Amino acid sequence: MIRRDGVGIWVETWGDGAPLLLIHGLGMSGQLWRYQEAALAPHYRGIAVDLRGFGRSDRPNGPGAYAIEEMGRDMAAVVRAVAGGRAHILGTSMGGFIALALALTEPALCRSLVLCHTGARMSMPDDVLASRVEALGRMSMGEYGRLVASQALEVQSPELFDWVAATIAANDRASYTQVLTEGLWGFDVTDRVPEIRIPALVVVGERDRVIPPSEGRALAAQLPRAELVTIPGVGHLGYAERPADFNAAVLPFLGSQP
Repeated sequence: MIRRDGVGIWVETWGDGAPLLLIHGLGMSGQLWRYQEAALAPHYRGIAVDLRGFGRSDRPNGPGAYAIEEMGRDMAAVVRAVAGGRAHILGTSMGGFIALALALTEPALCRSLVLCHTGARMSMPDDVLASRVEALGRMSMGEYGRLVASQALEVQSPELFDWVAATIAANDRASYTQVLTEGLWGFDVTDRVPEIRIPALVVVGERDRVIPPSEGRALAAQLPRAELVTIPGVGHLGYAERPADFNAAVLPFLGSQP
């Protein structure tokens, strides 16, 4: 448990090699990377965090507790405490927002960026966002988890669907709602993205309905040192829907970084 300003951030590590910080998205946890661990562990020391509000980390509830910039400061503390002050950064969806915030405020901590199913701004389509906010007010968390899984996944796998739904259902409703409405609502660093000179790989899902692939393509176009990879046939969780394709894109990029 890494503590910053009284908030505990749970961290698990595995593997051996250059440190790689793994930042999950909304409603998930460090367990998200179960499809990457075997591929990455021989080459990298994975540092899988549970963001504040999720998994085994603390759940503060004060105003501003879940601002993206606040979570970025948590990640800076983790890199300093666990990674010796510098790491590759891999973030997906909201985790990509946090990775961008970290790169803008603490670029010296970032060896490279892998930005998955994300963009430079909160761009969840209005109908998807509205359905989630409305559902949180009337559904059980079990029902809500199934809604989110249906929106996020394109590849049809009952096991994967049930795992995503159960992971979302396990969340604390109040913390999840605060992150969705307070942390994500106004996020937009579009104007600042060109400042990021760190080598980056942007990964988009061809059929992502949560963060449209056009947002990832726009992010890659703005980043001065970015490569772009599209994973065909996947939705918002390409690393779980087609992990072999995802790993095959990420490993060569990371391996090419000094």
